[in-house]
Amino acid sequence: MIENDLLPLIKDKIKHGDHIEITYHSIKDLFTKLSTETFYKNYNENNKYKDEDYLEIIELLMKHRRDEFEIYDLINLAAVTGSPDVIRLLVNEPYSVVIYPQTFEFAFVVSSLETIKELVNLESTNFKNYGIKLTSEQFKRRILSFVTQRLYLKTSITEFVFNNPSLYSIPPPLSLVNNQKQGQQTQSTNKRLKTLDSNLNNNNNNNNNNNNNDNDNNNDNDNDNDNDNDNDNDNDNDNDSDSDNDDEEIKYGYIKLNEFIKLKSSNLLKSFMELDIVVPSETKPNFNSFLTMYHTYERLQVGIKIILKYGDTIPEKKREEILEEINKIDRNNETGFNKLKELRKLVAIEFPNQKNFYFYYWKAYRENIKKLGKVPNKSGSPNNNMETFGFLLLEDELINNETNTQEGDENIEQVELLSYITYSNSDDENDLGGEDIINEKELFNPFNRCKNATFFDISNKYPDLLNSYLKAIKECNIEKLERIDTNNPMFKLDVSKYHCFQLPHEKEDIMKIWEYFNKHSFKQMIPNYDILIEFLSSVTNIIPPFELKISNIKEPLSGKLGTILLMQLYKKNFNITELLLNSFDNFNFIHQPEQMSDIIDRERFLFHISGELFQIDKKFSFQIIRIIELIMDKFNKLTKDQINIENISTTTYRLILNHLYDQLLKVEGLTIDQLEYVRSIIPEQLFNNNSFETYRIFFYLNIRSSKLSNYLIKRPGIEYFIQNSTGFLNHFYNTIAPTTNEIIGFDLRKYLNFDLFTYDYILGRESNQYSSGSSSISSGGSSSSSSSRSSGSRSGGGGSSSSSSGDDGNKNNNKKYITHVDTILRELIKQLSFNICTNLSNRDEIVDGKDFFNHSLNEDLKFSLDIGRKDLFWELLDWIEQYMAKNENLMKLQVYQFNSPYESLLPTSTIFLNVKIIKKELPSPSATTTIESTFLKIDNFEKPIPNESTIKVNWNSDKLIEPFKPISKLINSFKYSDDVLKSICRVMNVNEIQRFIQYNFFESFFQNEIYSYSLIFSRDDLLSFLLNNYNIEPDFPLFEPSRKYSQYLECKFIFENHFEKVKNISKLKVKQKWFKGDDLRSPSVLLDTFLKYICLEKNITRYNQFIQNYNLQIRKQIIKETIEILIGQFISDDGDDDEDEDDDEDEDPNQNFASILKDQKHKVLLIQSIIEQSDTQLYFKSALDQVLLKSKEDRKNDEINNPFIENNKNPFLQSFIYGDIKTCNIILKYYPNQFKITKDSITETLEMENIHIVKYYYKVDNCKNLINNFKNDNNLLKHLKNELSKHPIYKYHLTWL
Repeated sequence: MIENDLLPLIKDKIKHGDHIEITYHSIKDLFTKLSTETFYKNYNENNKYKDEDYLEIIELLMKHRRDEFEIYDLINLAAVTGSPDVIRLLVNEPYSVVIYPQTFEFAFVVSSLETIKELVNLESTNFKNYGIKLTSEQFKRRILSFVTQRLYLKTSITEFVFNNPSLYSIPPPLSLVNNQKQGQQTQSTNKRLKTLDSNLNNNNNNNNNNNNNDNDNNNDNDNDNDNDNDNDNDNDNDNDSDSDNDDEEIKYGYIKLNEFIKLKSSNLLKSFMELDIVVPSETKPNFNSFLTMYHTYERLQVGIKIILKYGDTIPEKKREEILEEINKIDRNNETGFNKLKELRKLVAIEFPNQKNFYFYYWKAYRENIKKLGKVPNKSGSPNNNMETFGFLLLEDELINNETNTQEGDENIEQVELLSYITYSNSDDENDLGGEDIINEKELFNPFNRCKNATFFDISNKYPDLLNSYLKAIKECNIEKLERIDTNNPMFKLDVSKYHCFQLPHEKEDIMKIWEYFNKHSFKQMIPNYDILIEFLSSVTNIIPPFELKISNIKEPLSGKLGTILLMQLYKKNFNITELLLNSFDNFNFIHQPEQMSDIIDRERFLFHISGELFQIDKKFSFQIIRIIELIMDKFNKLTKDQINIENISTTTYRLILNHLYDQLLKVEGLTIDQLEYVRSIIPEQLFNNNSFETYRIFFYLNIRSSKLSNYLIKRPGIEYFIQNSTGFLNHFYNTIAPTTNEIIGFDLRKYLNFDLFTYDYILGRESNQYSSGSSSISSGGSSSSSSSRSSGSRSGGGGSSSSSSGDDGNKNNNKKYITHVDTILRELIKQLSFNICTNLSNRDEIVDGKDFFNHSLNEDLKFSLDIGRKDLFWELLDWIEQYMAKNENLMKLQVYQFNSPYESLLPTSTIFLNVKIIKKELPSPSATTTIESTFLKIDNFEKPIPNESTIKVNWNSDKLIEPFKPISKLINSFKYSDDVLKSICRVMNVNEIQRFIQYNFFESFFQNEIYSYSLIFSRDDLLSFLLNNYNIEPDFPLFEPSRKYSQYLECKFIFENHFEKVKNISKLKVKQKWFKGDDLRSPSVLLDTFLKYICLEKNITRYNQFIQNYNLQIRKQIIKETIEILIGQFISDDGDDDEDEDDDEDEDPNQNFASILKDQKHKVLLIQSIIEQSDTQLYFKSALDQVLLKSKEDRKNDEINNPFIENNKNPFLQSFIYGDIKTCNIILKYYPNQFKITKDSITETLEMENIHIVKYYYKVDNCKNLINNFKNDNNLLKHLKNELSKHPIYKYHLTWL
């Protein structure tokens, strides 16, 4: 409900006392809505309600459902999500939630600065409420070490701590510690310093724990454990649990060198170095890129000293000489002496390993250094698209050389945040990240817009002249701009790459600024093309590019227009692309189209490995169409109707047209009218139809209906194909990847019939001639294209929202599609599923050797239900039946026909009108008596009883003794996936469920399986239907608390509707399942399972020992040990199906029973012949009897030593340990005075950090239906107090006792 912003429904449920399932993840989702962290804020922009509304929900839960809501450390959760407003609400009155020291310390490792500040501000409130001092001496001594090991915002948080002396204690200098270690045994009367080794060991242990916490809690992962956030701190707490009583044991935390050098603050680097609190790393630090041309004077100076102090490659004498040179530069205050330049020269000379430093020095000052000679080329070649474009513009690009002469650092938080975003700790602006990272970040990372936000304005660090110029731009002060340009003819806009231009508010003033720079040929920004593009983008964000024109340019810009155009096209900066095309006719394309094609056409992505579509925001559709019109106009002017003229310009324009056409296909919400218009203005000869068939087919399907493209995305083996594709971090389905004969997953290009899936087949309409009534397409919507810049064009909209023209209704000018959408869908299923199953012999290689038939048809079944096509679902089931009947020898899964829906139908069932009871005598497992078995015969039942599989062990019944016959019937089976069964039980009604069961009427325990999945979705109607018609003995409670399904709803349904089935709860199974003779469906099943187990490759030693005839004693021992293993597997598998855990073909595709019977016939026949020997039969019977006898004795002993009422696995104590108050209360309501709280359950509950339920039952009024309580059981109370006093978290707050 939180995820879907159903706040009114939540309020209503809270007020009316309705059940609300409150979990760790739902609380986290709620708090995330109020997060101030950049990562979450980008998602929260789409929040339906205001922050106050979400806070109101929290308040209502605290007022009316606090027992259900405060089931975790809420402050810890708020710290994890970075929600200071939540913390402020909860800690202050009237709720006064406690802040535990571990949570406080944990926040410094994972939370945002704003959240940390809030916790620090509330420290006094927490102390007032609970007397807990959060900034203990232990905290102060290790906090500096902790914060320097953060994964992101390392510098910002460290600066905050360092600027607040009350938060930390400075460790003694390492030189002093080392001196003590060498023999100066100085000991304080109050506190004892640990040696350096002790400090390092302790620091390593603690920081490893906290780094784990950081990772667990900053990845929004569905698999989070409810207690992950706190448990990782336990080791720290345990290690220091005695420190409160012995101050001498409090350890200092030093700063590791490898973390120290990642800090981006000169002040921190200088201070920590001078304090001598940085310890060497175990691994040698890499200083090769530690100094850059972009560093300020102070940062460069500090960086040199760090290398000299902590590096080990420079001799001591040389270090002294370099330090003297630094001091000499620093003392030189002569007029005209450029300290920064001289320091840079020193770095280039003395530190030649600093990557590209000399190259950029030359770029900045245009002079060689005599000692170094010729300037080397920039290391690294243009190995990716962005670098290639950069090299093409490099010869005229200058470096920012005056901007950074000022003291101080750039905005630390902004710069290091971007470093974190791009997965890098480097602050070197010279180095380009890999193209794969850039593209993934831009297409899928919500941070990609951060650079363009005013958040990254660092103008406060610019020189006065530059700031004055920028202010003149913002205020439209043309006179000041002219004055500065006149007095400073070489003036350049040397702003940071993070700069965002601030323009005047009025359009008229912006036009004046535009005209001024246009008049001066943008000379202030050239040849720094990044700044030029940034300025042009800032203007076109406000004024549509078709209203602007660049009219006055000179060299070198004029010669670079073609390269700049292609670069902006590649970056999907449509505003600049349109502006350039609107301004110029001749682009002087100097690079071969093949070279540009290799770059631009390299990216033909369909979707991310997660299934997320690559789409462009729909507001760019009109703009892309306008750009296509401009390109066509220029192309036509060049060719003048001579279509066959080919030159570098026409070929490049053709490349651009195809690229833009393919970009248009990705526009979310593109209409068929728009697409038809574009196709009407581009001659057919200009389309590269053969180059991008799969790409275009995919997006044609997506334009027709998102259901069609989603079908392709869901094909089994797609993920495997992506992972084995080259480039782009193996995260994207890229249709440009080379096609190979080797099967490496599901390659759509191999299985789609391109001759059939044409544009006309998918999108063709009865009248394809474009009508003049749609002429507004190319001219309308101008405002939509000017509101966002290039980064906004890369919208990662999911496939579910990408349907544009809909299905086959009479929309779009009443023109009907030639091909019905259902026809297309069925053809896709035929080509990409049925045909592969029936025609491709090596199809299983598509899914890495697993069963393609099973995987593919499961995806088809789920897809049909996801799109609401139940008719298609039933057709698929029919196809599966027919396929299994025709391809019996290909089936990989068999099950024994035992306790199927057919055999478990109740005589009172109302499903069938004519049901006859047939009684048949079967031998019991002990073979000494007979038992009466009841079967039902259904008259005129349309589904025939399936034939026995031909893939089986042909046991000779005459050679088997009584316990092992009759032999259970083995039938072929189709294994439904977990997702399919969940979808079925979520969307189908009672009649449809029965119809589905009848498709599987002879599958073992199938009715139980449907019952289990119905419980997941609390389908009371399905549950009642199943219990009223089938013989199902509920394994109550079916779900354990750890499975995260609602035990409460399960209990509520059973108690209120079928209490008779669970009335004697002490007789129900607890988690420990005991094996009994009647649990064994047929001992012959054991023979089959034994045979399979012995044939497994991993058991080759057992096999060799078993087949030897010379030592029957060893064979007997093998039989006994193997039966014990198999019975253990049977118990762990809960006995719900016949195949054991190794039958899962996903786990070992070549080791299932069917494969063994087909592929290892010689082994099977040999083992069968041995088992059918009479003495072997007796060995089996003896071993089975021993296992049954031992199980019976163990059960009795357990009932004596661990009675049900004290067994932590009984339903009440299990729910108690997991902190489920509602389930505990409903159990006590129906079973009054049958349960009690035990000491062991108290211990386990506190280990699970579920103190809320202990506090709840500590109140005597809540224990009315319990046998004991904390008031009448002194031993229990004593045990509780003892456990709390030792607990690393709860020992700080005991006043509630």
